[in-house]
Amino acid sequence: MIIPVITGPTSSGKSSIAFNAGLKTNKVEIISADAFQVYKGLDIGTAKVTKEQLGQVKHHLIDILNPDECYSAGMFRQQAEILIEDILSRGNIPVIAGGTGLYIKSLTEGIFNCPEIDENIRKELQLRLEKEGIEKLYNELMVIDKDYALKISSNDPARTVRALEVYYGLGITFSEAHKIYEEKPKYNYTIGVLWIERKELYKKINERTRQMWDMGWDNEVKTLLNLGYNKDCPSFRAIGYKLIADYIINGCKSEDVINKIAQETRHFAKRQFTWFRHRENVIMYDDKEKLENSLIDIINGKRCSL
Repeated sequence: MIIPVITGPTSSGKSSIAFNAGLKTNKVEIISADAFQVYKGLDIGTAKVTKEQLGQVKHHLIDILNPDECYSAGMFRQQAEILIEDILSRGNIPVIAGGTGLYIKSLTEGIFNCPEIDENIRKELQLRLEKEGIEKLYNELMVIDKDYALKISSNDPARTVRALEVYYGLGITFSEAHKIYEEKPKYNYTIGVLWIERKELYKKINERTRQMWDMGWDNEVKTLLNLGYNKDCPSFRAIGYKLIADYIINGCKSEDVINKIAQETRHFAKRQFTWFRHRENVIMYDDKEKLENSLIDIINGKRCSL
């Protein structure tokens, strides 16, 4: 079977699509593809489903870690594939739902899982980048691994440094390393992206940020701090949590915090727009109901892609 994936920018309403399809078909188990809903205690700020909703449609990869534990795309991919196999074995339909693009990419396109490389190599390359500039390093990559260099921009320091890091760390080109260490996806996927006009989305983000604050988001963060967690915890990378922690510890106007969180969220949504726009083999929907109906048709076996 082809596994459906429902995604889109934050605040677009994508999660309710999978949930509604689950309610209407009674065949769905949702696998969350959200980098921060995995953490216990981060409920309001991550727009986590309620306990009532968890009882209506089975969800996975929610509330599985403490706020000071680390999580990654590789861990998500491994756990999601195990869950997919288990859900299918019980005759149900797994639906991936969430907006963490890297997690979805690792699951649907595979992941580059090369051996750990001496961090000093990266540090040295970063120093060279600062001193010599991206042009010098990119030209070096063109000599070492022209095939990969031509696939990326000549002004892409992150990918250029990464490719050189692999070459100097493993002694093989990045192209060769991908052939050896790339783990292909175990299943086939169909990906539907809920696409909302940017002005409307930004309005929703502003409204939802204020609603979250009114629901007691600051008290949620205060509880986490009282439990001994702090801004250095991996979970506090979720939008809003560090800002609210500063607000609690140092004090400032709540209105300023709300506006800053909304701004951060809008910037994040903009990056998500860019990410989705450059993905291949995804189907864009600007109609929430239409995407939900397409998903229900897949669940009921009436079609094989979104």
